[in-house]
Amino acid sequence: MSRPASPRRHLAKTFGWMLVVWFLALVALPVVLRFVELLLGIERHLLPGGRVLGVVVLVAASAAGIRCAVAMARGEGTPVPFDAAARLVVEGPYRWVRNPMAICGVGQTVGVALLLGRPLYYLVPPAGALLWQFVIRPSEERFLAQRFGAEYAGYRRTVPLWIPRRPRRVPR
Repeated sequence: MSRPASPRRHLAKTFGWMLVVWFLALVALPVVLRFVELLLGIERHLLPGGRVLGVVVLVAASAAGIRCAVAMARGEGTPVPFDAAARLVVEGPYRWVRNPMAICGVGQTVGVALLLGRPLYYLVPPAGALLWQFVIRPSEERFLAQRFGAEYAGYRRTVPLWIPRRPRRVPR
């Protein structure tokens, strides 16, 4: 019989997945879109103060994402469904909003868009939000409902989806 993974192992796996996703969304995708812009003759469009604001937003969203990862690892799992947390995570950022990692990801792409000033990349934050809302979220919520039942139903009734608010007691 195998031993449950340690919190350190969960944290390492969570950060590993985060680095893969961050690389793809924040490095590889901008490079690909820049290539497309070059082929189409699309020029950069920097907003006034966009670079500074972009760095601030990117750093803040990344720091919040790291905080989410720590909370998820303490839930004895990672954010990926095939290695999901063993218990419902309702601490830290998850007290304020149901999927803070999605919000952090959208925030990071907003930061990169402002920093780079690349017109095609400006489409990434809303596209990512829509992808999460209509493709990823429904299956994630079905999975959580099946895995955690009434505990998740109470959490879902109490904690908002996109707009963070002051935490209330989550019914158990």
